[in-house]
Amino acid sequence: MSSVRAGRLFPRVAASITLRTPVRGFQTTRAVLQVTSATTASPTATKWSPQTVELVNRLRDQQKYYATVIIKGRPFTVTQNDIVVMDRIKDLELGDSLALNQVTELGSRDYTIKGQPFVNPGMFKIEATVIEHPDGKQFTVTKKKQRTAGQKTTFHRNHHTMLRISLIDVNSIQA
Repeated sequence: MSSVRAGRLFPRVAASITLRTPVRGFQTTRAVLQVTSATTASPTATKWSPQTVELVNRLRDQQKYYATVIIKGRPFTVTQNDIVVMDRIKDLELGDSLALNQVTELGSRDYTIKGQPFVNPGMFKIEATVIEHPDGKQFTVTKKKQRTAGQKTTFHRNHHTMLRISLIDVNSIQA
């Protein structure tokens, strides 16, 4: 089963929730839960098992979260108030707010939710704000033909968009 949202086809989403504890710099898995649900427009339409609700609530009790989000086909690992520099998005203006919903991993120091391929958008809320459209450094490109005196020099700048991650929050889910 799949659903269409914003012109894209999102397949069935499966997530695994893993409890991690550090042991001398290594992470060992104590509890693993596989959760499969259809991607829906409302988070209340999905039924969750009691074990899933308990593990998500443990994640909610943590202080800081991180997420691996896909923006324009590239993964970025972000936390709250991070600045992401990426290729220019022409449609955005300064101050625009984005809701990032393609998340492959969401977690904290002790817990992680890994999507297969994405985490259910009903579990979290991530927002980013456009803060700047800077130009990159200037590149010099020199083209020369062999055995001729002709040489052509051009200059090039990449254009970027800077986003500030303004919110990362894990939603409460009901069984």
